[in-house]
Amino acid sequence: MTRKLLNKALKDYSSNVPTPEVDAFEPRFINIGNFNIRYVHKEKNNAPTLVLLNGLPQSIRMWEPSLEKFAAHFNVIAFDIPGFGLSKAKESDMSPKKLGRVIIQVLDHFKIKKAHLVGPDVGVPITLSAVIDHPERFESINIFDGPGSYPPKLSPILMAVIKFSFVRWLAKGINKRPVMKTNFLTAVKEGYYSYQPTKRAIKEYYDITHDEGGHLSSISFFGTYSTELPRIQNRLKDINVPTLITWGKQDPFVLVENADYLSKAIPNNKLVIFENASHFSSEDAGQEYVNLLIKWCQGEYKLA
Repeated sequence: MTRKLLNKALKDYSSNVPTPEVDAFEPRFINIGNFNIRYVHKEKNNAPTLVLLNGLPQSIRMWEPSLEKFAAHFNVIAFDIPGFGLSKAKESDMSPKKLGRVIIQVLDHFKIKKAHLVGPDVGVPITLSAVIDHPERFESINIFDGPGSYPPKLSPILMAVIKFSFVRWLAKGINKRPVMKTNFLTAVKEGYYSYQPTKRAIKEYYDITHDEGGHLSSISFFGTYSTELPRIQNRLKDINVPTLITWGKQDPFVLVENADYLSKAIPNNKLVIFENASHFSSEDAGQEYVNLLIKWCQGEYKLA
C-alpha cells in the first residue's frame, strides 16, 4: 500500500498544534516476561501510581495531550498492550485473560504493590480480567469505550468480526488491506468528535495499522470475545474495586449502552458520559476528562 493515505491524513486530519522538540513517547522498550513492551515511565516519588493502557488501533501516544498533566500528580506508567500499539505478541497470546496477567507482570517489574489502572477500548476486557483475577493489586480502575459483556452493543461491522470466524479469516487474508485502511482512518479521523491527533501520532498509527503481525494479533483477539466476554460478564457483580466508567455519547463503534450496562452490573462505580465525545473519548473530552481522572485518583474513588 502506498503512503498516499498517510500524506492525505497528515494534510487533512492533523492538529495545528506545534510539534514539541522532545518526544515523550519516543519508543522505549523493556523486556517483561515473554514480551518486549513499549513504555513510558514518568516517575514521581511518594505518589500514587497511575497505569495507562492503549486502545486499538492506537498506542499509548493517545495519552500525548494529557501525560504531563497526570505526571504532575502521579507516578505514571504507560505501556502498549502486547499485540497492540508497538508491543509485539503472538496470536496465541491474544486474549483478555492472558493479557490481564501482563498488567500484573508490569506492576511486579516496577515493584508497584497497588495502582490506579486505566483501560480504554480493547483495554476494557483486559482491565476487567486483571481486576477480577487480582483485585488486591488495584486501588481503582477507569474503563471506557470497550466491551465488558456479551453480546456487546457494537457497530455491525465489529459484531461481524467478533461473531463469525469467516469474517475474521477474510480480514486476515484477502480483505486485510481494506481493513488496515479502515483501522487507520478510525485512528486519525472517524474515532473522534472534534479532537485532531498530532502529526507524530498519525505517523505512528499508520505504522501500527499497517503492521501485518499486529493486524493478525488484533483480529485474533476479537475471536476470543465469544468465550472471554461471557466469563467477564458473569464476574462483574463480584468486582469490589472502585470503578470509574467514562464514555463518549457519540461513539459509533462501542455504543454508549455498554456504559449503562457496566454501571448497573459493577457494584462500586461512578458513570460519566461525555456528550461531545466519540470513540476516543479521553482525547475528545480533553481537560474535562483529565480533571475528572485526577480528582478520582486523588480520593474520590474511596467514595464510590
